[in-house]
Amino acid sequence: MAHLGQINLQWSISLIQALIDQGITRFVISPGSRSTPLALAVARNPLAQHQVIIDERSAAFFALGQSRQQRSPSVLICTSGSAVANWLPAVVEANHAAVPLLLLSADRPAELHQRGANQTIEQEQLFGVQVRGHHSLSPPDEEQDPTAALTTLLQEMMVQLRQPVPGPVHINIPFREPLLPETFDSIDWSPAPIQFLPQRTLSRRWLLLNEAAEKIHQHPGIILCGEGHYPDTFYNPLNQLAERLDCPIMVDPLSNLRWGHAPSARILTHYDATLRNSSSQPPSPQWVIQFGDFPLSKTVANWLTQNTIPTYFTIQYQRLWSDPESLATEVFHCSPEQFVNALLKQLSEPAQLPEWNHHFTTLEQQAHRWVSPYPLCTQQLLHTLLNQLPEESVLFSANSMMIRDIDGWLPADKKSLTLHANRGASGIDGNLSTACGVRSVVEAEVPVVALLGDLTLFHDLNALSLVQQLEGEFTIIVVNNGGGGIFSYLPPAELPEFEPLWLTPPEIDFKQAAKLYQIEYYRIDEPLDLQQQLAHPLQKRGAKLIEWVVDREATITAHQQYWESLQ
Repeated sequence: MAHLGQINLQWSISLIQALIDQGITRFVISPGSRSTPLALAVARNPLAQHQVIIDERSAAFFALGQSRQQRSPSVLICTSGSAVANWLPAVVEANHAAVPLLLLSADRPAELHQRGANQTIEQEQLFGVQVRGHHSLSPPDEEQDPTAALTTLLQEMMVQLRQPVPGPVHINIPFREPLLPETFDSIDWSPAPIQFLPQRTLSRRWLLLNEAAEKIHQHPGIILCGEGHYPDTFYNPLNQLAERLDCPIMVDPLSNLRWGHAPSARILTHYDATLRNSSSQPPSPQWVIQFGDFPLSKTVANWLTQNTIPTYFTIQYQRLWSDPESLATEVFHCSPEQFVNALLKQLSEPAQLPEWNHHFTTLEQQAHRWVSPYPLCTQQLLHTLLNQLPEESVLFSANSMMIRDIDGWLPADKKSLTLHANRGASGIDGNLSTACGVRSVVEAEVPVVALLGDLTLFHDLNALSLVQQLEGEFTIIVVNNGGGGIFSYLPPAELPEFEPLWLTPPEIDFKQAAKLYQIEYYRIDEPLDLQQQLAHPLQKRGAKLIEWVVDREATITAHQQYWESLQ
């Protein structure tokens, strides 16, 4: 009779090797007892790349960042009990952002449940609707052939991770004690590979889009590009389509279409500001084509909803449904590139709508020329950063004001950049952990910059412990505006309870926080030679934390002056 510890370990070795055979090689492990067979199987596999992160919540966001950057799932491993529950915020983000993530939770066997056993909770369906699939397994035993037991599970799991919309998958694995064998002499560290069924995609002839073309050709409209995965080959056909339709393209920063391309007069990046004044708004578009998620700009949403738009196409591809304002009139299930190329074939004659385009381009140029009179506001930080960063740099943005300022103030540029943000659920927690995960899978010579607010860093302060484990250039820029600055633009700002209930300044000494984790610290709070002040720490190798101290009231005034100037 085989030793149960040997069965546990052999089963875990087969599982980990099967994942590696499918190209899933990155593992993030939080230490614990019940997950011992899984952790050891990873640690002793020379093809597995693993990171040990003590805090499960931070570990989950770290793995999320890896999966975002590499567009392939990382694997989380943790022990039983509340450890698993700490994954939930990152799982919610992965679900709503369509990021693949594999969750391997160890569990106690059924006979220990509902008996008051230590570190035992109900882990089946723990994540509910937030995962693409949940699989609760039986404990490994001598009756199970690991290869046979895992074949069906892994076939289904691989599909759920990636199709039709990528997302998280949870596998809950109970282990009985003993968890490990007494000796390792009989362990097969190179098990036979699991044979996966080939996956086929049926090709089909695209229906000609002549009806769609008739609805939009020679009529004023716009193209929206929200967050999504666009190949490098998409940009030129997209511009050709805009030329053929004689329309502008509103490009959300998370589309990553703003950067790395030759300048195009069709690309709009300042629409959040130019659409704010009703006196300068263009007339209603007759059609909209939306690629990817709905843009993060609320100003765009308000402008579209106050108009009646007879034709609104959404192109649905590997993303969750994104029509928060219920504007869609037709849905196309295809890649953005497929749609553009098919539609171009139907548009032989270019449209002629000079007045429509002139309205957008005039305000866009006006917005591009505007410079804040307040040197330490976020606009100056972003413009200075854009000038300083080298090609191929990677940015990670927090939510709230930071991503909105990037949307409103960071223009198109031929310099190639990649921007990430946790906009699936738009939470404040786990942002630095996610940025650390991104840093861990980017080539060491490529700079990675995390742009965070003071409250955002406060929510994930223990992630500073991860920073020194990382290789490569990593800069954390904390925009310290004394709390939740975004609420200054919302109705609560007028209430006497504004500061204690909404602003909530964290009052953290970030210099001491950086010192605790042995991270180089810089403070920028003087408006003198900002280029040089930022250039010096950016050029330093390794990890550093820059605290950019801004005057919140001056920043509010800068926004208001900017918006009012565009008429």
